[in-house]
Amino acid sequence: MTIGLRRLAVYISAATLTTACTVFPTPEPPRAMDLAPYASEPMRETPRPVSLRIDTPLASDPLDSARVLLKPSLYEFQALPAVRWRDSIPVVVRDYLIQSFRFNSGFDNVVTDTSPAFASHTLISELSAFHAENRQDQGVTVVMELHAEIMGNRTRRSLCSKSQRVEQRAESASVDALMEAFSESSRALAEATNRWAYACLAEARQR
Repeated sequence: MTIGLRRLAVYISAATLTTACTVFPTPEPPRAMDLAPYASEPMRETPRPVSLRIDTPLASDPLDSARVLLKPSLYEFQALPAVRWRDSIPVVVRDYLIQSFRFNSGFDNVVTDTSPAFASHTLISELSAFHAENRQDQGVTVVMELHAEIMGNRTRRSLCSKSQRVEQRAESASVDALMEAFSESSRALAEATNRWAYACLAEARQR
């Protein structure tokens, strides 16, 4: 593992071990982390007369887990010890997207995929990156990649698709700095997805 992320992992592991004070210590529960609440300049656009369902992004292991992932090389994933996301990464991303879409009020209604409410369109997506990596020229950097599509629920036809990649440098390899970088990356990704979806459904109505 490269120096910054190695130090972080070793520090957290050592801190966990030093809490032992009995022969059979009770392990400390991992810290459950979340993204900072979505905050951005509102879109200030007239809401589309659309009810939009946001599906949980598809992801494969190790992204389909609650582990805070580090990538010390091109070929390896490692999990940060003693911390985890509050839920699986795809659920954290879905909830954040819903929060941002509702904040921007670009659509009449936005519902989650667990809601029984009717929706005319669905945002489906695939998550292919949600991790931190150490780069010689940029230091510790959070990387996110999301491929998204808007589907008409009545026709099951894909109306628009877009692949997005966001990178955000962390101030340091500390947990708090990583969470700030994850939050800023998520904000940028959600904001771009909002504007893309809004434009997509405007074009779809004109066809």
